[in-house]
Amino acid sequence: MLPFIAMLIVVYAIFILLGIDPEGKGALQYWINYGLPRALLLVNAVLAFRLCFAFVSVDKLLSSGAGIHRLKYLILGKILYEAAANSYHQLKYWQELIPTVRAQDNKGLKDRFKTGLSSTLALILYIMAEAKYKGERIDNLIATCHKEKR
Repeated sequence: MLPFIAMLIVVYAIFILLGIDPEGKGALQYWINYGLPRALLLVNAVLAFRLCFAFVSVDKLLSSGAGIHRLKYLILGKILYEAAANSYHQLKYWQELIPTVRAQDNKGLKDRFKTGLSSTLALILYIMAEAKYKGERIDNLIATCHKEKR
């Protein structure tokens, strides 16, 4: 999360330095008023999720007795989180096998940024494909194996 927050701050700082000011009141004031609440909301949302899951585990939620049609989203979320956590390092490894990435002896900030951006894009595309496949599979299993009124 820290690299994403740092990137947000860097982008807003670049906008301030370039003098981009949609309201005409001063770039510093506009981007502080615009960017700071968004960055704080992101941090607070992530910390709130971590706090909630510190008290209640996903397994307890699954065994809570709620309907399967409500729990399927939680099940899919857990599956996708585990897929993302397990596959990120493997995607980075595969990316390092690309000849143009291997040819870069002295990686500068620009090269590391491009490498990180492409690995993040690969992870997003992988998770989107997994979400489609696993989501359809969960729906099919519920339709054939679980008879419950909605």
